[in-house]
Amino acid sequence: MKIIHCADLHIDRNKFNKFTSEKSMLKRHQTLQNFIDMVDYAEKNKITAILLCGDIFDTPRPLKRSVKAVQDAILGHKDITFFYIWGNHDENFMIFDKAPSNFVVFGKKFSKVDFGDVCIGGISFQRQLSPSFYDEIKFDEKDFNILMLHQPVGTADVYSEPIQIKKIDKKYIDYLALGHIHKKDEGKIDKRGIWAYSGCLESNSFNNIGNDFGFYVLDIKDKKMERTFVPFAKFFYQIVEIDVSKISASQNIFDLIDKKIQQLGKNDIVRFLFVGQRNEDLEINKNLIFEKYNSKFFYLEIEDNTKIVFDLEKYAKETLSLKAEFINQVMKDENLSEEEKQQICVIGLEALKGEELSL
Repeated sequence: MKIIHCADLHIDRNKFNKFTSEKSMLKRHQTLQNFIDMVDYAEKNKITAILLCGDIFDTPRPLKRSVKAVQDAILGHKDITFFYIWGNHDENFMIFDKAPSNFVVFGKKFSKVDFGDVCIGGISFQRQLSPSFYDEIKFDEKDFNILMLHQPVGTADVYSEPIQIKKIDKKYIDYLALGHIHKKDEGKIDKRGIWAYSGCLESNSFNNIGNDFGFYVLDIKDKKMERTFVPFAKFFYQIVEIDVSKISASQNIFDLIDKKIQQLGKNDIVRFLFVGQRNEDLEINKNLIFEKYNSKFFYLEIEDNTKIVFDLEKYAKETLSLKAEFINQVMKDENLSEEEKQQICVIGLEALKGEELSL
């Protein structure tokens, strides 16, 4: 038996303010297309069930056409059973008014279903765990048991109370299928079982970078499980860190960028992050860099975190110079340490040159 564990599709997410309206709409549509493509993958790969572990929609009031598309995908694949729990974003949302036979919803109290060689149970998202939360979880020791939850593990967050793994050991859980955290992660429950976040199908911010987004396929046979992660994202957030400490000419910046972006392409959402110390004569012209590289990616933004290194001795020797007068006055101040003098001089020169201050 093969089962997909997925979560956090956030269908109808519309918080893409960084993009143009056209690209925002494309990215929004992609969240729905991801679900449809995943169901098609399930059909082609003889998947028996799909565990939808919360936040399938980004809101409990999704667009009617999005709900209809999800319904059609479920109704069009009668050989696949969909198990659904609510997350904090789609809390209490019912995809169907009357659920079809291949769609199972677990509410806010524990329930379970015998499904072939597997027993699948679930509890929908709870902001505060009910007093009976842990006592309600009951599986038979002889079964292969899967529990679906949409909660943080170990540490609380702004949305909900966490699951304490120690309180679910010896509950005969073989696999705890989790949603809520957008990066895949895993750990041990006890000698018998493991917990795992599948992450989301598609990253939605620079807080979750890289290509490691998709779902798990659980292949269960004779009460033993093999688990495979399937990358599935179409768009990828990437932070390209560019250290300018060792370059001295503006043209070398472009050479450095070209080397860094060789593996990136049209579906990447990219931030160029400039770091390191640079000579004051080395200019990072963000507008020029943007014009040169913007068309290579789905989206590009540029952040300059570099610090300018000034030749203080050179400025101190200038004649009839405001900069020289400023530096000499600071250097004469006996109440300042040498480190403080350096910092004040740098900030002053940045101000005089119209640079962002190193405060």
